[in-house]
Amino acid sequence: MTSGNSKRVAVIGASGIGKHHAKWWQHAGAEVCAFAGASPESVAKTRDALTALFGFDGRAYTDIAKMLDAERPDIVDVCSPPACHAQHVRTALEADCDVFCEKPFVYDPAWPREELMAAATDLTALAVHRRRLLSVSTQYAAAALAFGRLWGDREPVTHFHGHIESPARNRPPDPIRIWIDLSPHPLSVLLKLAPGGKILWNTLDTRFSGYEAIATFDVQRPHGELLHAMIVTRNALEPPLNTRHFKYNEYPFIVEGQTDENGVYRARIETTDGNCIEADMLHATIAAFLRGNPVVGMPESLRNLDWMLRIRDAAMEAAR
Repeated sequence: MTSGNSKRVAVIGASGIGKHHAKWWQHAGAEVCAFAGASPESVAKTRDALTALFGFDGRAYTDIAKMLDAERPDIVDVCSPPACHAQHVRTALEADCDVFCEKPFVYDPAWPREELMAAATDLTALAVHRRRLLSVSTQYAAAALAFGRLWGDREPVTHFHGHIESPARNRPPDPIRIWIDLSPHPLSVLLKLAPGGKILWNTLDTRFSGYEAIATFDVQRPHGELLHAMIVTRNALEPPLNTRHFKYNEYPFIVEGQTDENGVYRARIETTDGNCIEADMLHATIAAFLRGNPVVGMPESLRNLDWMLRIRDAAMEAAR
């Protein structure tokens, strides 16, 4: 591992969302020294994509253990399929690396909630024991920090609305898949808005059907105040294909993307009082982790997973 200022990052699974993680690590000042892929063919394609994206000149592997042993990275970014997250996070922690993991933290549809939570809790305990950083990439927690600055000293927030859509990409309707894929983002905003809050499970109502998964519920804050929450996750079949809309009470925060004059992709937050430009949320989350100050701590990552799974289970029970 490096003793200088530039930390070395290895990415497990650098195609898909992983290539964007790799780009932002490099942009934030780290050295992306290596990545691991599933096969020689996929590794070759990914190397070409990373080279075109940000000039990657590191090494590629199909064996994660060999990569970690040869490269000794400071940070491992886990962007493999969710069913592999638990093993890959453990392998990286046992190699004494800090770990940044794509959401969901751990997930396998064949595992019940109790087993998934036990696996996640065990990983956080291992990180504490090894004195390593561990954070999940629920990057809209960074958006929540920006929303808080824009909200300022207005009245207390009593109603939260989070609406996330992504393209269906010819996938069949599956509201459970959509919930697992998208809900960690609005849940991360809610957890920042109501730190220490608890969902009142008797208030939960789920409407999961087709390409849409909706949950409404109340969150009780530590001093007893209620926050009424509604989360909408959806796969879009026609434009607009990507929607990131949030409301505190009836005040909107609409998150869009734009490229600045230097060619850097950034987030534009539109409100009724005007717009502001922020760092891309993934960029901001990665940069904070690189500074040793994760936007999402381990307890928050666990609560996000727990809320996501409990709501999933309630929707599945309601469908029976």
